[in-house]
Amino acid sequence: MPATESALLMTMSDIAALARVRRPVVTVWRTRAARNGIPFPAPVFRERGQEFFDAGQVGSWLAETGRGNNPEAAADAAAHAAPPRSVPAEGDTFSAVTALLTLRSLIGGPLSALSPDELLDAADELDPDDDLLYREVESAGGARESLARYVDELVEAAYTEAAAFETLMADRSRADRRDIDDTVLSGSAIDLMSRTATVLAATLPGDPVVVDVTGSVGDVLIAIAKDENAARDLTVCTAGGDGETARLARRRLAVHRIPRTTIDVYTDGAFVVTGNVVHVAVFPPSSNVLMDAASTLSAIDHIVLQMDPAQLAVVMAPSVVLSDANLEREADQVRSALLRSGRVRAIVRLPIGLRPRKPQQAHTIWVLGDAYARVELAERWTMVADLSALPLDQGAIDDLVGDLAAALGDLATVRAHAFRFARLVLTRTLLASRDSLVAGARTATRPPPRGGAALAVRIDQLVSTLSSESNNAGLPRLTVEHATPANEATMSSVEQLIAAGHLRYIPGNRLDPDDVIEGMTDAAGIRIIGPAEVLGEHPLGRRRIDRLRFAAGYPAGRVTEPGDVVFCTTPRPAAIVDTEGTSVVTYPARILRVNPSDPGGLLAEVVAVDVLSLASTHKEWRRWLLRQTRHRQRAALSDALASIRLQQERARERLARLDELTSLLITGVSAGTVTLTHTSDLPAPPEGTT
Repeated sequence: MPATESALLMTMSDIAALARVRRPVVTVWRTRAARNGIPFPAPVFRERGQEFFDAGQVGSWLAETGRGNNPEAAADAAAHAAPPRSVPAEGDTFSAVTALLTLRSLIGGPLSALSPDELLDAADELDPDDDLLYREVESAGGARESLARYVDELVEAAYTEAAAFETLMADRSRADRRDIDDTVLSGSAIDLMSRTATVLAATLPGDPVVVDVTGSVGDVLIAIAKDENAARDLTVCTAGGDGETARLARRRLAVHRIPRTTIDVYTDGAFVVTGNVVHVAVFPPSSNVLMDAASTLSAIDHIVLQMDPAQLAVVMAPSVVLSDANLEREADQVRSALLRSGRVRAIVRLPIGLRPRKPQQAHTIWVLGDAYARVELAERWTMVADLSALPLDQGAIDDLVGDLAAALGDLATVRAHAFRFARLVLTRTLLASRDSLVAGARTATRPPPRGGAALAVRIDQLVSTLSSESNNAGLPRLTVEHATPANEATMSSVEQLIAAGHLRYIPGNRLDPDDVIEGMTDAAGIRIIGPAEVLGEHPLGRRRIDRLRFAAGYPAGRVTEPGDVVFCTTPRPAAIVDTEGTSVVTYPARILRVNPSDPGGLLAEVVAVDVLSLASTHKEWRRWLLRQTRHRQRAALSDALASIRLQQERARERLARLDELTSLLITGVSAGTVTLTHTSDLPAPPEGTT
């Protein structure tokens, strides 16, 4: 089939997706088919080093050769192809295709039967106010006919206009539209927002209205509409903006046949909406991706100002705006005013990665509800939670949504709910603190410990067993008793502990690679600890730096002290305790030093264990939560750990000698340089072994 200007195009990656194979497989097919069998279709043209193929030819080749794992490849080719490359320069292919898809849905039949002029007339008739699609259809110009054929093929492959629309949205990066793609949420973020909104809507009487004042939460609105627990007669109310993202959202709702109304937003951002309403908003919106903290909080304030007791809201924005400390003065004043209003019922800091375009940015959600007029201002509470160290999987979302729903209840309801992540904090405490709003929240970075009685029994068993074994003299003599704690274990963030003076942060040294020597003797060099040593990839002492070279070349260089915790964040959080000290730590490894005169309950060994227990994605080291030991038990725990560490070193030395003995025996006997005589003094091998 000869390639034409209107042919649907596919890249090698698109072909792999169509055939349901990996990308390298297509390259193999292409190479082998050139030598025998049916030739692989030739590329239509090349652009910036990338080859494009005719989708029809590719689909026919796959069907004829039986390659791949998709028996319907020929029929599905359009769903994986790009539209024709004949749109005028002033046009936008993605917008034109989505507009024609919407037009096809409204007409209720194929578009290829209509001439270009008839398509434009139909768009004018169905969208007389140019609210959805008229300008996009008009701007397609001479490409209108070829794009209409593409839309028909796309719908034929996807079966419905709605499914075809979602196929385009799932691959929106192909459109190269940063204003659309930069604000896209991950699947877990969409799930959390939509399920929270659905649960909030279920608490309202009648059929609620979901309001999107930003015009940027189309993915969330579609997820709400698909939720089997959502109200059947769902109505969506969106802002009447003229931006492309807002128009795209309206087209998407129209294709899915979701009833929609429009709200008027004034130039200052204010608006009014009445009835049983759930507001859903994500900031910054696609219309203003550079929105600053003050503007974001002002936009949230507009939502709050017009809320009546029958309205609820779930809002997502970067954590630096909604929960973190050190806001600029203007933004901090707006956030404090929102907290004083009593409307902010829950604050949850989420893990990073919820916006694929900004994978290192953390986000926070607020749940807004009615402020209890009967509760004194000084007694009002807010639910806070910190999930920054926890993957946002299905189980976490289930429990978090339950916590958020409970946060909207009265005090009796809140007390009756078993919160997994959250704790209640007096709102006046949040206002008085200069720290993060979720600083005092619990996290789920590690599983709950065993009961005290079970722990005491198991510790006693281990001590008895180890003490009875040979070569284990010196284990601590412990008297372990079950105790009932008066309250939860104390945990504070690294940032808080540094501010309180209990912990000190020391950055790593940046060494010239030529100064690092491997295999240097202890007497001649200083031990180096970097990420490789912290992660266990290199043994301690393998890398060193000459003492004189370090003193002369790095006058501001820093070395460790005994008991320093050396940590790294990449590729995962890890930490070790440098018991010897006088080591050179190389960046990106860094040091946390416990203040010996005011440790605040910190122990270096416990700090290292806490870091090692973190999720691999939790790389914001200032937000790491560390356990603090009660003052009376800190010394006893320190002594016990020191004794155990000594026994661990002896065990490692013994294991090393046994490994050496094994190697020498095998070498000597195999070479015939030594002979062995088995005596009864040697322990017999266990039964069943040879």
